Amino acid sequence: MTAAPSRTAPSGAGAVLPLLGILVGFEMGVSFFGPLLPQVQQEFEVSAGTVALALSVYHGSRLVVNLPMARFVARSVLPVTLGGGGVLFAAGAALVAVAWVFPAVLAGRALMGIGAAAFFITTQLWISKVATSQNKAQLFSYHQVAALTGGALGPAIGGAVAGWLSWRWSLVLAAVFGVVALVAGRRLTDPASGRADGAAVALPDPDAGLRLGLILGPGLVMMALMFFYGGVTMTLVPLFAARQLHLGPAAIGGVLTLGTLWRFGAALVGGRLAAWFGIQRVVVPGLAVLAASVLSFLLVGSPLGLVVAVSLVSWANLGGSLVVALVTDLVPEPHWGTALGVNRTMADLGAMAAPILVGLVIDRYGFDAAIVTVAALLFAAAAAAAALIRSSRRDAVAA
Repeated sequence: MTAAPSRTAPSGAGAVLPLLGILVGFEMGVSFFGPLLPQVQQEFEVSAGTVALALSVYHGSRLVVNLPMARFVARSVLPVTLGGGGVLFAAGAALVAVAWVFPAVLAGRALMGIGAAAFFITTQLWISKVATSQNKAQLFSYHQVAALTGGALGPAIGGAVAGWLSWRWSLVLAAVFGVVALVAGRRLTDPASGRADGAAVALPDPDAGLRLGLILGPGLVMMALMFFYGGVTMTLVPLFAARQLHLGPAAIGGVLTLGTLWRFGAALVGGRLAAWFGIQRVVVPGLAVLAASVLSFLLVGSPLGLVVAVSLVSWANLGGSLVVALVTDLVPEPHWGTALGVNRTMADLGAMAAPILVGLVIDRYGFDAAIVTVAALLFAAAAAAAALIRSSRRDAVAA
């Protein structure tokens, strides 16, 4: 594995603070849409299943473009791709805001997904390029905190604007955040300009010397984390709280918000642990700890028990940003574009598959079976990821 080129640009938190500020706003715009679904359904007079397509098409478009977009971003000037992602996202949000028929909503959401793919991949590559081996875990934990901040504020702000004006004005505000990414992002210094040699890294043939296990190992961890998010946070917890504990939407939202607040602390603690013990020694065992914590839902029989279980899994969830740091630790820099594209694709697969699988298991076998199924899949992913990474490193040393 080749050593990373030396850099003369600042590499501490101050070097990425403006980027993280842009990320908070963009993530808010991304998370506006969920609370708007009832108004969208009512205005276009479509079924619940049809209006849910507006959520799915966003992730579906990202799933399709993640890999080619990542390879394109790796060859490009990062402030340009950051702004380009903002433009595409803003154009999609504007299309949804003025949509006259429901297919226009779907088209706009797909365009928002493509813009988001460009934006998020750019931020990951950006931090990877300015980070050093000493501060990489910490910078990616800050990245996670910024994303959580935007994700926590977005639904509340988007829902408030929709209630005050209409759901269309929430999309206008989302478009504004895309424009902010364009304007502010173009003012940032390209991280490649901080290289001692001043040269950008060329992207080689993705099959030349790239160990598949080095991509698939972290990819499995990311898929499992997003499977947890889609299967537990978005599906199991709300359904369990409503059906078993008879909690209303406000109480369920409060429990999920508490879990988000705990994840701020978990992100910072995870970054510090990774700095002390190494990213791989935190990310892969951390997934096994998360799997064990999911089993705590088997003991829940009251609202207080639900709060305890959600808090436990939230502190055990170190988040996806450390996985991105692991990818850039394991994979040589010329292959970062391909590796991050595969990682994002596997994440979207996990997020899309989880609600379907967990919902089917709940309907057929009940909540206990769903809890055990999720935990077993997370344990299996942790074991497979550890084996893949260990095998690839052994092969690399032997070569």
